[in-house]
Amino acid sequence: MSNKLKYIALIIIIGISSPHIFGAKIAVATKVKGLVELQKTGERNFENLKPGTILDDGDRIRTGNMAFAAVIFIDDKTTIKLKENSEVIITGKRSAASIAKKIDIDEGTLRAIVTNQRKGEFVIQTPTSVASVKGTDFWLIVNESEGDQVLGLEGIVNLLNIETGLNIDVTQGNTGTSTPDGQVNVENTDPSNLPSDPDDTDSEESHIRIYFEGPNGEQKSLLINYR
Repeated sequence: MSNKLKYIALIIIIGISSPHIFGAKIAVATKVKGLVELQKTGERNFENLKPGTILDDGDRIRTGNMAFAAVIFIDDKTTIKLKENSEVIITGKRSAASIAKKIDIDEGTLRAIVTNQRKGEFVIQTPTSVASVKGTDFWLIVNESEGDQVLGLEGIVNLLNIETGLNIDVTQGNTGTSTPDGQVNVENTDPSNLPSDPDDTDSEESHIRIYFEGPNGEQKSLLINYR
């Protein structure tokens, strides 16, 4: 296991074993580049998102031009990567052992690396479609006027069109499309259409500082270095 994965695993262990610290928290922002903003649930204003910020059910994240953010859920290391000009709301309903995850996205590009889930426990909803997965790796490109593209990297994604109820399974090496007029289609992926992942070329040493609140309301942080 790489140093990065070891430290991410440490975050997960902390989140699971310390409910008095994390409470209903569901995820951690592990990487931020460029202008990335966070709107906490129930708040009207946005603030700069810092690596290590712990996210609540209902928090909204948006990325500016040339920006990037990565978020990991604290129950099972499922990861969401947001490219530039994307905006999502991250929700999660905690049970004793897992988090039922839902991502709402109106516009933008994200990569989801999803560990094995029970049916219906990981869903992404757009204005056009609902993508449901159990355990897989895929890119989702959302354009409100043109529709959605799911580019399968591993596993299976079920892509449902909200307008007509038509659905398709998107597998590795294929691209599924869902359009606002209710059409769905799947075809072989053109490799030139695959978005680039900044993590694929980023080998520099970095760190994250985990921010949390103690049982008496005091602010605490945990600094973790990784490569």
